[in-house]
Amino acid sequence: MIIHYLKISLRNLLKYKTHSLISAICLAVGIVCYTLVCFFIQEINKQEDLPNSERRVRIEVNQRQSSFFRAKEIQRLVEQSIMGLECLTIQSYNNSTEIEVIDNDQRNLPFLIKYRGVNGNFFSYNARNLLYGNQLPDAPDEVVLSQKFARKAYGTANPIGTIIHLSDPKYIAENSIQDFKVVNVVEEEDLQSSKADCYFFYEIIPNDEALSVGGYLSPKTDIETLNKTLQSIRWQRDEDTVHPVAKFTQRHDSTFEIVKLLVLFIASLILISGLINFLKFIIQMFYNRQREVALRKCMGSEIKGLFLLLFAEIFWMMSVAFLLSLALTEIMISLAEIYIPNRDMPDLSISAIYAVQLQIYLALLVVCMLVIWFPIRRLRQVSIISQINNNHSRHIFRSVMMWLQLSISIFFVGSTLGINMVWHEIFGEAYSPLTSKEEKNIIALNVNSQRMWQNLNPILTDIQALPECTETLAMMHNIQQDGQFFMHTYKKADQSEAMIAFTEGSPNYFKFLNIPLQGKEISEASEGVIYVSESFKLQLDKDSVQGMVELNNQNYRIAGTYKALYKESQGGLTIGSAFFPGNRFRTFYFKFAPGTNPDRNLRRITDICRNYIPITLPLEVRSLADNKQTVMGSMYMTQVGMTILAVVSVLLVVLSIYSAISMDTVSRQKEIAIRKINGATPWIIAGIFGKAYMMIFILAFAVAYPLVRLMLLSIDDRSTRCIQSWDWGIVLFFSVALMIFLTTAYKIYRIMHINPAEIIKNE
Repeated sequence: MIIHYLKISLRNLLKYKTHSLISAICLAVGIVCYTLVCFFIQEINKQEDLPNSERRVRIEVNQRQSSFFRAKEIQRLVEQSIMGLECLTIQSYNNSTEIEVIDNDQRNLPFLIKYRGVNGNFFSYNARNLLYGNQLPDAPDEVVLSQKFARKAYGTANPIGTIIHLSDPKYIAENSIQDFKVVNVVEEEDLQSSKADCYFFYEIIPNDEALSVGGYLSPKTDIETLNKTLQSIRWQRDEDTVHPVAKFTQRHDSTFEIVKLLVLFIASLILISGLINFLKFIIQMFYNRQREVALRKCMGSEIKGLFLLLFAEIFWMMSVAFLLSLALTEIMISLAEIYIPNRDMPDLSISAIYAVQLQIYLALLVVCMLVIWFPIRRLRQVSIISQINNNHSRHIFRSVMMWLQLSISIFFVGSTLGINMVWHEIFGEAYSPLTSKEEKNIIALNVNSQRMWQNLNPILTDIQALPECTETLAMMHNIQQDGQFFMHTYKKADQSEAMIAFTEGSPNYFKFLNIPLQGKEISEASEGVIYVSESFKLQLDKDSVQGMVELNNQNYRIAGTYKALYKESQGGLTIGSAFFPGNRFRTFYFKFAPGTNPDRNLRRITDICRNYIPITLPLEVRSLADNKQTVMGSMYMTQVGMTILAVVSVLLVVLSIYSAISMDTVSRQKEIAIRKINGATPWIIAGIFGKAYMMIFILAFAVAYPLVRLMLLSIDDRSTRCIQSWDWGIVLFFSVALMIFLTTAYKIYRIMHINPAEIIKNE
């Protein structure tokens, strides 16, 4: 019998192939969004549910400019026994360096690693299990490896007692230690964006590095008492007298909890919108088959059988949606790995994500069972004839669901429109004098390892020897992102301070990138020379500054003015930019002749680098046109994601409205025919249908638009000037109204011009 129901339900779904597939796809998108959000929140909660979570505190410095400890200040806490504070934990923030691993076969294998400086309490405080006993790094020449890096460097061999060698010891520490003995391996966590490969003893961290300090509040001590004790520990920092301050950790941060709830709410809206369309499609098909249902009842079918028939249809579509969601999850993770910078990309457990996805699938099946029980249950309470003829209840259900869907759609469309406007205001139209073809013919090589520094000259010589390579540009920063995050301070005429973004590179910067320049391009790098952007020049003219300018208390001669690449002012953070001709280089750009194959150029540069750089060290080679794994690329992906969500929500609403108008026009044909016989004009008929949908739209807009506006205005005021006006709200209103009109126009036109005689005759 079950197989019979599965066959019948599959046959019914195949009658509406397009609607069935689209409903399944929309539900799959909702499942994916909700799954990923639930997974991340679940993993974050795991990290928060650490031992003694209610007693966990972080120790900060009461200085507004910088609340982190400097390495040289830590001893003030270590040397004193602080009453009320247990398990003092010290850790630095992730940094990177190059090392050489001397394995059991005495091979020197170079690696680029992320590292932290910690004390012995770090591992127990963060509930990190050690795999080889309890040995902790308690001496400056000892190190603990992560499980992942140990497998990468040593395979299945035991790394305890082996040596890792710093390729550039000055980069990590200001002492003479170059060799570190491996004393333990720490177990890997499921999710942690700040993972490190190596954990050194914190004392080797340079004095200017920032350190984070935490611990437990003693059971018989409150945080006020602890802070009174910490106030007695004072020292001089810069021009301020500072002291430590204890605060509860993130678990007690209400703002963070609100953010988590907001993200979960948005993901829930997507899932609910897809689920509504899914259920409404199933229930509409059920109501459209009332004669079939009535016939089954007359032939002795029980309510249980009807329930199983409807549930079989849900099972088929839900299973298809679940399989599609698995495929979409793989695609989403692949895109995230491409567009999110590696340093910010956590390790994702596919099996754990699939487990959450399966739980949501089973939960949705249960929800659907409960929802479909309502129309099945009504079959017991009313006669067959009344069930066939009564449409009032389903009209109410359909209208409420449509209102909810339309509200969600307006929310996402409005959010996407607002975010794009904010994006445009913050970053503006990216200025680049290069064409897309020219950008593809420029290859960027980032020097990211000590081994590459050592072999830089032969690498550059081999690349420049390529006949297609026409010109080389050396830069200190990546021109697509890094230069926007390096700032100098400029003091205006009114003595107020402003920030100036700067970049540094070889003097042929303007010629190489075709940047218009007013002034003379110097032939070689020179100290004390600066080029200013057009926006910075406007500020200098306003301040009556000419010829020379002071930045960070140092004078520079202005050699010219240029039009800045991309966008200088990000939300009002800077008033312009500057370019310094220098000889400090980290990124090299190679221009290839027009007509050459960009992919071939990438491969040739990669092959040249691999002649000098071992496979264990990563290479950063990409075309200028490729902004993946950059800040701009991540933001672009966010834009695309929001746009996709808006399109999906609009598609759901269009399907919902189209299905509703189709059902209305079919079920009310007899009514419309009678109205036309009694003198109703086509426009009166159109008004009957149009009024109902317009009312639903107005109610949905009245709810969704204020929520969107409040959400966008909660962003920093400097970046929301564009949405403070009501113009974009009017555009949103008429855009969605036009969408509804286009969706319903054809069906309303058909019902306006029906032949009453044909309808009455068929009845």
